Amino acid sequence: MFVSSAGRKIKEYLSNRQYENPLEELGDKLLKRGVVPSDAALRATAVDGGIGVVRLSNGHQVILARAAAVGPDFLEREFVADVATVESSSLPWAYLVIVESLVGIKTLNKHGVDVLLMDGSLYAKAVRLVHNLILTREFQNLYYVPELATALYTFAVLIKMAQSRGARLVFVSKEHNFKLVKEHLIFEKLAERNRDHIFQRGLLWYSVLWIRRFRKELIELYKTARRHDYQMARLMALLVTQSVTDAEVLSALLPPGHYTVPMLVGGCDAYMNYKGLNTVERLVKAAEERLEDSLIFRLKDSFATDVVGKIREALEAIPKVYFFYVRFGADDTPLLVETPAEGTKMFDGSPVKAFYPAAQLDDVVGMLAAQYRDPIHYNTWLWYAHDVASFKSSQLAEYAVYLKKMAGEVGVGRRVKLAWGI
Repeated sequence: MFVSSAGRKIKEYLSNRQYENPLEELGDKLLKRGVVPSDAALRATAVDGGIGVVRLSNGHQVILARAAAVGPDFLEREFVADVATVESSSLPWAYLVIVESLVGIKTLNKHGVDVLLMDGSLYAKAVRLVHNLILTREFQNLYYVPELATALYTFAVLIKMAQSRGARLVFVSKEHNFKLVKEHLIFEKLAERNRDHIFQRGLLWYSVLWIRRFRKELIELYKTARRHDYQMARLMALLVTQSVTDAEVLSALLPPGHYTVPMLVGGCDAYMNYKGLNTVERLVKAAEERLEDSLIFRLKDSFATDVVGKIREALEAIPKVYFFYVRFGADDTPLLVETPAEGTKMFDGSPVKAFYPAAQLDDVVGMLAAQYRDPIHYNTWLWYAHDVASFKSSQLAEYAVYLKKMAGEVGVGRRVKLAWGI
């Protein structure tokens, strides 16, 4: 049964892929550079974290977050535990951001480093935290607005401290699902063929496909193009195909030993721009409303700290991002690399998403090339940090034993949720 069912679906999947995705047509719009190995003796440190969740017998959860910073001659750790009485998918992730930021701050305070390598995406973390603060309507996330605000604030402190200490933050993602470069290349091609406003909007925002009104407009344009402009219709079909990400596009277009010219990315989230939530003042006002909802659910009149002030301070500190991909080996999926664009603000009301040749990041790329080993060990230091910080199933089971003793009559549930890291 397995062979019959799976074989039929895989054959259908492979057959469909033969006729779609005109990726080669985007090649002339992709700006790229060759990787130049660097012999600069940069003192680098890597940070990674992991999450474990233990369910109590009454249904509540104990969130366990830990992170490690691994350097050439030191190891720093942070550990945070909390009890979640309301289940939320965003809360464990927020604690992961907090604990990784804390260990990064500790490293900058205690050790002189030139580069702090962080696992994950700077842009994704910043935008997801802001989304959870201003757009959430789910009870679970409304309840935890203060914790989400703390995560954003701690993240911003890390960014500011790195800048003040002269250390460069470099965020590296091996697993990513962005379509930012893909969409930008397609919209550049479409804007040359048609001056419709939605194509111009697509060059500035990521991603207009999240907005229902724009999706409907694109579908109408696609139907028209199918009758009159086959090339345009193929590009629009590729745009709408959500299974094709930057990773697939660049695996086809970016040669080994090259990286994409950095893009300057900031304040380009389509939903926030569509709602007019693209400045610090407007974001703070929206966050205040969510904070009021959180107070209601917690049966409180106020919080002990100035949460709104911390949100404002954090939003002022989050910078725009230099965003690019690098591919070292022929068998590699391109790595996503991001670093703060100093002297800029993410939420200044001016959305930007464009290639920025003036950004000179050869030293960062050269350093990453020197730390590369193979597709699995894509970065020596981040691999070590991941190995130290990630929860093993045996460790989580041991924590559960201690938590059972601490919880007393409440007790621990029969199952321990598998640990995960981001």
